[in-house]
Amino acid sequence: MDTTIIIITTTITITEAIMNQTGTFWGVGVGPGDPELITQKAARVLAEVDWIFCPAEAGQGTGLAARIVAPLGLPAEKIRPCLLCMSRQDGAAQRGYQRAAEAIVAELRQRRSAAWITEGDPLFYSTFPPIAEEVRRLCPEAPIDIVPGISSVQAAAARIGVPLAQLGEAMAVLPAAYGLERLPMFLDACATVALLKVHSMIDPLLEQLGDRSTSIQAFYAEKIGTPEERLVLDLSSLRGQKLPYFSLVLLRRNDQSERSGERREA
Repeated sequence: MDTTIIIITTTITITEAIMNQTGTFWGVGVGPGDPELITQKAARVLAEVDWIFCPAEAGQGTGLAARIVAPLGLPAEKIRPCLLCMSRQDGAAQRGYQRAAEAIVAELRQRRSAAWITEGDPLFYSTFPPIAEEVRRLCPEAPIDIVPGISSVQAAAARIGVPLAQLGEAMAVLPAAYGLERLPMFLDACATVALLKVHSMIDPLLEQLGDRSTSIQAFYAEKIGTPEERLVLDLSSLRGQKLPYFSLVLLRRNDQSERSGERREA
């Protein structure tokens, strides 16, 4: 009996020692742009970690995520931009993720904690998942924790005042550059469709909507939560315009509020 107790105690001690050999890696969502939408937990974690890694692009300076957290007054010396290639070519993008993960793991192995910040939510079309995958591959013993954030879809819906889904409704989220050909199917099946990053796809989108424009409420939003925020209700006015990368369109069928009312009465 005594021997068993000693073995269990030893096993726990060894496990704890292994777990303490590395720092914790955090994925932290900082919201769409308004610093007031950063959660209290995100602010606390960022104040406590040793290093804050963030995406950056060549010639663009610090990325949006770093600009969002600037009002928190975090020490500038602990923020480390990582150059990423936001290309649709998987090889170029993957090399950027690998370099960032290597820098993060080097700190984790020194028992220092690190966070990767992303605009919006870390698990919603963000740079965090591929970097976390590389960190797990390079340093499987490192604990990984995630702080969710408010996505641009949620923030845009709140600014416009339109529900995304209620009662028995379905909703779809599509990256415009990859899913526009599936739009008619989702418009038939869902009450709301969110199209992300429509900056280069607004003209094809207008063509795709065609005659449906009379049965659908369409809302365009760009740079939600930032001083450059813009909302447009007439999508046709955007035809031919050069739009920013951080842009989205919410499409909601006109019959949804009426159908919801019918279900409540039933």
